[in-house]
Amino acid sequence: MKRHFFVISLLMLISVWVFFAIKAGEEKTSYQSFQGNIFGTRYQVQYHAHEQLDMDAAEIQAQVEKLLQRIDKIASTWKANSEISRYNRAVAKDEFQLSDELREIITLSEQLKTSTGGAFDIHHQGEEIDVSAIAKGYAVDRIAEYLHDELAIQNFLVEIGGEVKARGHNAKAEPWKVAIYIPPSHSHIVGPRVTLSNTSIATSGLYFRENHIKNAETGHAPDHDLLSCSVIHPSNTTADALATALYVMGAEAGLAWADQNEVEAIFIKSDGSIIKSVQAQR
Repeated sequence: MKRHFFVISLLMLISVWVFFAIKAGEEKTSYQSFQGNIFGTRYQVQYHAHEQLDMDAAEIQAQVEKLLQRIDKIASTWKANSEISRYNRAVAKDEFQLSDELREIITLSEQLKTSTGGAFDIHHQGEEIDVSAIAKGYAVDRIAEYLHDELAIQNFLVEIGGEVKARGHNAKAEPWKVAIYIPPSHSHIVGPRVTLSNTSIATSGLYFRENHIKNAETGHAPDHDLLSCSVIHPSNTTADALATALYVMGAEAGLAWADQNEVEAIFIKSDGSIIKSVQAQR
């Protein structure tokens, strides 16, 4: 009788172990991903496909790319027929009918120009504007909203050209972690890793595209020893713009501004030294 009871108990234990092993396997394989090209760079999306989700990865990617293409047609200065290009050519800009998206980007950009003392400025060559320093972050936020608000996906990571937003946890049931990019020319530097818990990170530096960041006052690239600046913020649109602004300011002024405004910022100098704002040290 005892032997019979032992065998039954053992079989029950094995059944429970197999059940949880299968569930763990399902949890792991239920994470999907896809990637592609946009804005002259790469993008990727990773997400947990919950049981109620009735769209596969290909269908979700199609919707994401539709969203990205719309933003590209609005914000790209490389396309002659984009909304921003048509706006820049318009003589009577006050009469130009802005889309909701471009109006939102311009409004936030003007607010950040004021708060950063002009360090972030989308105006170039008079009345012409260029929103390249904020568009990727804006697109990341829109994709994140689509995944969370429309598809009820609670665990995901969205990345476009180094700008990242993450929610929930990864396939290992751990918080998402990303490494700040270090260019091959500075391979002696060990880039810090950042844990993203329902927030985002954006990095700005001259190594991605030479001279794409300019000081609005001088019209030239910033003259300092700062390799990059990363900003952690719930809004990737804001993080994208602030990373550019703080990079333009330089490590000393940028750190002072970040501390005063309670912004999480990480500055990496060309010599490898890493400086964190007070908020980033917590």
